[in-house]
Amino acid sequence: MSVYDWIKTRDRELADEAAGGDRYFLLSPTRLSLYRKLCPLLHRFVHGRCLDAGAGRMAYRQTIKETVEDYIAMDIRPRTGLHAAGSVLEMPWKRESFDSILCLQVLEHVPDPRKALCEFYCCLKPGGFLIFSAPHLAYLHNEPHDYFRFTKHGIRFLLERAGFSVEEIIPAGGLLSFLVHIPSMFIKALFSPIPVINRCVYGFNSIVSRVVVWLDERVETRKLFALNYIAVARKPLDSRQDSQLYSSSSF
Repeated sequence: MSVYDWIKTRDRELADEAAGGDRYFLLSPTRLSLYRKLCPLLHRFVHGRCLDAGAGRMAYRQTIKETVEDYIAMDIRPRTGLHAAGSVLEMPWKRESFDSILCLQVLEHVPDPRKALCEFYCCLKPGGFLIFSAPHLAYLHNEPHDYFRFTKHGIRFLLERAGFSVEEIIPAGGLLSFLVHIPSMFIKALFSPIPVINRCVYGFNSIVSRVVVWLDERVETRKLFALNYIAVARKPLDSRQDSQLYSSSSF
């Protein structure tokens, strides 16, 4: 195993250990910047029966537990706690099954994101909300299933062609968060096997993450180097019932 592969493997293990608590979001500035921008949007728009599509570690389950009536988690890989395993390209749910859908940091790994958005559209009830995030700036990861990066204009185009009304598209994180992420991964992986040092490294890393995110929000305000984009989209109340109206062939 190469050093790079070892670092990535150890980073995934640390994320698995921290998932479900605030500690998870302090592991790196990339996660923290996304979390800070997502939280107010989740509390505003996520409600009722919610599908977490590509849920992975279900990192946001605790964040939305007070706002949803029913949380359903799906991922392409089987994992403890998931309600279903499957692809967002072939959703195993009936039409108009959900009031809200989350899809966070998933579509860059989907070979046909247009079809996935059409699937979300069909599964949402009229008036329901889709909240999704996707990277604009990122290193290669989860290879070979790393297909796309997204601009805010591309996100709007894809959502509107799928039939959604776009409510908001906001940047999360910036170039500084991106540059700090890699050394942060390396330091955590290197010292995590040593308990005493690991606690010190985690504390230092948490402080660095907060400072970096604070700086990113105040420097380069135009966000030409946005790390991620978060989109909030709504299925119109008067949406057509024919799911073929916005099939992938319409793009």
